[in-house]
Amino acid sequence: MSLETSRRRFVQLLGALSAGWPGVLKAQDTAPKPQPARVSANTFVNETVNRKNVVGIQVKAYAWPDEGIDSILDNLQQKGNVNTVLAFTYLSDPTDIVTGSIQLPDHGTFGRNKPPSTGGANYDYDLKYFANTTIRDFRSPDDNHFNVIAEVVPKMKARGMSFFAFDYNNTSARMMRFIPGFTQVAEIDTYGRRTDSACFNHPDYRAHLTAKIESLLSGYPNEVDGVTWGCERMGPLDNMIGGGWATAGISCFCPFCTAKGRERGISAERAKEGYLRLDTLFRAAQKKQRPDDGYFVTFWRTLTEYPEILAWQALWTDSYHEVRAELYGTAKALAPKKPFGFHVVQNVTFSPFYSAVEDYGKIREYADFIKIATYSNAGGGRMVSFLNHLCSTIFADVTPQAFLPTYYGMMNYQEKSYAEILANGLSPDYVARETKRAITGTGGTVQIYPAVDIDVPVHEGQHKTTPESVREEMDAAFGAGANGVVLSREYTEMWLKNLAAAGDASRRIFAAQKS
Repeated sequence: MSLETSRRRFVQLLGALSAGWPGVLKAQDTAPKPQPARVSANTFVNETVNRKNVVGIQVKAYAWPDEGIDSILDNLQQKGNVNTVLAFTYLSDPTDIVTGSIQLPDHGTFGRNKPPSTGGANYDYDLKYFANTTIRDFRSPDDNHFNVIAEVVPKMKARGMSFFAFDYNNTSARMMRFIPGFTQVAEIDTYGRRTDSACFNHPDYRAHLTAKIESLLSGYPNEVDGVTWGCERMGPLDNMIGGGWATAGISCFCPFCTAKGRERGISAERAKEGYLRLDTLFRAAQKKQRPDDGYFVTFWRTLTEYPEILAWQALWTDSYHEVRAELYGTAKALAPKKPFGFHVVQNVTFSPFYSAVEDYGKIREYADFIKIATYSNAGGGRMVSFLNHLCSTIFADVTPQAFLPTYYGMMNYQEKSYAEILANGLSPDYVARETKRAITGTGGTVQIYPAVDIDVPVHEGQHKTTPESVREEMDAAFGAGANGVVLSREYTEMWLKNLAAAGDASRRIFAAQKS
């Protein structure tokens, strides 16, 4: 397929998306006459060449020079039966192991007397791809400018392994200071303050994100086998509820978002006023200052008086979908056969509000695969944390323990009590249910890779990963119909006996498929 043909199909994809998301770039804004007909579904996915029975793993860049490339690859293949590495090529937050908040397992030395990571790109890139953005000086100085693609890929290819670039774009105050121009694209909150998060409606930031995809797929056409794009962010209302994925600030109200709101007929001032009302309510909830009519009634009354609240939430989430669709279209124009997919934060399995907007039915229109953070062992504490936030904001009229049965009914879970999931985590059934929900939500049109919890950090006193829990998660994921799994969170956190348990399980499962 020629590049020009792919670009025309990219325009078709954006045209299809525009039917679902008001404000998304229209096909007629960019395409020459005559305009191509709109498509009703993602047609790129049919050309993508996917590896069967993916066993992936995430590896941060500092691990390779720390332990040695061959040593890591030996562990991944021999113990974990890994065939695909999601290697961080761009990272926006320092590692917890470096800061000392996570104990090193039985391998690796990094973190001992080392400064915090700066973050940025862990590969060399050609500036020609960044001609349309001012954000071009973001090469990480960490580990003597280690180039994960140039150094690691040749040894992986010799072993028959696939290299997926993991472009991970979380919020980072450190990178806001480190990367020139980043503060200029920051979101602006209801109080007029710049936040640590970049705005998805800022054209300079969008151009930067697109250029990174080009620098990977065009700059390394023979090395990069696929791309995983990740960003654990949420809209303003989700952030106000809080939880482990909330970012600071009720945003965004920058000139670009305000203009987009105006195009949609939304008053930015009314939206700000409504969010400030909610902010006052939730702050009162923290102090146990219950309104006469209760927290939920007051919350709902505020939504009815200020419909701009949900309209602005939709503006943010629609913009997030738009950006990911544009990145997917760019990738497919450059390399239509290479998989391009998304890491989806675990809150999609916890929050009914976030799940409603992070809709698998929409994501399937611009993804070849979806990697879901289904960490069952760490998920118990994470679910409890979300429930605590939920019951200190919208549902502050009740305790988390009292709300739990209703919550399980809403989310279709059959888990144990509040105290038990906090201490022992969630069951393998949680992994199976979320895998099936993703498959159903996408209509089986994209690859689904649930994440298997291998030593994802938990608090003191909470259940830790065991070989048995790893085997149970592997069975649950593949038993539910997963196309593959991603061993998670990161290799640097994993104890080798638990990594080996995943390898033993996948070998057994794949052998049974052949019999």
